[in-house]
Amino acid sequence: MIYDLIRYQFVDSQTSSMKRENVLLVSLGCSWGKCAFCDYQDDKSSSVLACDTVNKKVLSEVRGREVGSDVLEVTCSASYTELPFTTINYIRETCREKGIETVILEGHYIYRDANPFFTEFFGQYGIKTVFRCGVETFDEHIREDILHKGLPGVTAKDIARHFSWINIMFGMEGQTLSQLEKDIAIGLNYFDRVNLSIYTTVKNGPARDSLAINEFYASDLYRNLKQNPAIDIYDEWDDDNAHKVGHDI
Repeated sequence: MIYDLIRYQFVDSQTSSMKRENVLLVSLGCSWGKCAFCDYQDDKSSSVLACDTVNKKVLSEVRGREVGSDVLEVTCSASYTELPFTTINYIRETCREKGIETVILEGHYIYRDANPFFTEFFGQYGIKTVFRCGVETFDEHIREDILHKGLPGVTAKDIARHFSWINIMFGMEGQTLSQLEKDIAIGLNYFDRVNLSIYTTVKNGPARDSLAINEFYASDLYRNLKQNPAIDIYDEWDDDNAHKVGHDI
């Protein structure tokens, strides 16, 4: 089922140190599909034509040099390897036409060996490829036993061999501010950029810990992270954008 979602976003300098455009595309489906915090993996189609029809329309919204952006961030309901190849080609053509110099592709660690193909494919047009991996936390008990992320025994060093950006998640029951501090420290030590998402409740997923989230927003850690150009914070439930953070699409 293809959902009716907001699929284009322009990330400006008010919420991030890196101005960029973000597109949410439709995939052929997430073959892992076990993450307990994910509520959008059903945004998919087994039809390449259906995926391409939506994705081509979304990519037509990319403006690139018209808005002073040369970075395009691509996300979907799965990993970049699970987009139709025709969509991948649309992405490259869009980058070429709009003056995009860097494309960011997000995916699961299990697809790491495909990265060189994408680097070469986009590199043929002189487009740099950045790979982002969803880690959620380096606490293996939470990551594997609760979130079912599918990275057993995988270390930050392992991930950093293939990905230069990571996603971290905070605000689930069982997480603490001290644990987040450790995650951020590891992330900044091994990766160029850390995207921190504040957890939103999903059906059959972990409970949201509003007290822990409020503690985070009242902490020195939050104030320090807001000043760090290598950190982006996203919170879909930040009412009226009170904390001036980004909103995931």
